[in-house]
Amino acid sequence: MRILLHTCCSTCLSMAYSGLTKEFGSELDLVCYWYNPNIHPLIEYRRRLKSTQMLLNRLKIPVITDEEYGLKEFCRLTAENQEVPYRCQVCYRMRLERTAKTAKENGFTYFATTLTTSSHQSHELISQAAEEAAEKYDLEYLYRDWRHEIKDEKLLNGLYKQQYCGCVFSEYDRYKDTTKHIYRGQ
Repeated sequence: MRILLHTCCSTCLSMAYSGLTKEFGSELDLVCYWYNPNIHPLIEYRRRLKSTQMLLNRLKIPVITDEEYGLKEFCRLTAENQEVPYRCQVCYRMRLERTAKTAKENGFTYFATTLTTSSHQSHELISQAAEEAAEKYDLEYLYRDWRHEIKDEKLLNGLYKQQYCGCVFSEYDRYKDTTKHIYRGQ
């Protein structure tokens, strides 16, 4: 089974990889795809990309890397509405549309995404975006719910672990109520 797997980070990749190898075993022919213009700021983007590349190297999985840092395009598309679920819908469509296009250009029949490892993501919106992209490019979207998969901590040892979904708005939502780095003075 030849699959192009959209990959958002090393942690989610480890869970999706576990599920795919259990399901397809030696029949699995996996190539990963990195395209995440939603991840901000730039240093966060680079940390996640590096961590993912290191895991792919450990697993000996080939990768197609689209390193377009999409700050401007993502902000343009979410300028009118940064609220959940609108911004998430925009984000899923951006990434899964490009994944399907890349899959088609590289001769894949199937594509999937590591986004479905997360209990914080809308599987309904992910599937909707992926099915639209699959139809547009005449492909099969392989939906799997990998939320139950266990992270292989040995495999992830020493790799970067993100603390928020990826976009600047999710970073704000994650940290807005913390006072950890606030100086109050004397």
